[in-house]
Amino acid sequence: MVSRKKQLRKKQWEELDLAKFKLLPSAKPPFFHGSTVRKAAQYFWNKKLRPAVLEQQENKCSICGWVPGKEEDIKRLHLHELENYDFQNKVCQLIEIKLICRDCHSLQHIGRTKSVLSKEQWENLMEHFIKVNGCSPDIDFDLVLAKSIKSEGHFEAQRKMTFEMTLEERMKLAKKTVRFTINPEIPLAEELKMHLMKRELLYAGSDMKEDKEND
Repeated sequence: MVSRKKQLRKKQWEELDLAKFKLLPSAKPPFFHGSTVRKAAQYFWNKKLRPAVLEQQENKCSICGWVPGKEEDIKRLHLHELENYDFQNKVCQLIEIKLICRDCHSLQHIGRTKSVLSKEQWENLMEHFIKVNGCSPDIDFDLVLAKSIKSEGHFEAQRKMTFEMTLEERMKLAKKTVRFTINPEIPLAEELKMHLMKRELLYAGSDMKEDKEND
């Protein structure tokens, strides 16, 4: 028999409407931890792409609307990479870059954030989360986190793929370098692709054929 507590939890889960939230916690699947376009082309990213995105998005957080009051506060605006993942070919697909403030960005990398913030810093971040979303201070953040991560589907996709692979296939894929694709609508996309190409980190459709031939 399902306990009353579990029944209540299920009801809360079903009634939780993520569409009402402007800011939701997110997490990158472990398979792609440490692999970003930013790291792969860091100098270009900082010197050319960041200024272009700041200008395009008018120095404003795209989630909470925060605008720096002073020039030195611009550093609190971060470039956040929105990604899709091709687990089979180990490809990180950069689909968009959003300008967001430091606090909103912390919620986008919730796994790392929870491990490094002090209690006071975490409480301040929760205040930001509540303010941006206009929700009750009594909101069950763990429930929001669990449903948000599940809705992304990345962890389930990784789990399903690795479950269906043999140990040898998993080991082979683990050694494989993460490569990237770039949405052509991203600012300076062609230049960014050239930097990745020079480092042999740009994934093209033809790579799929090469991967199969090398199996």
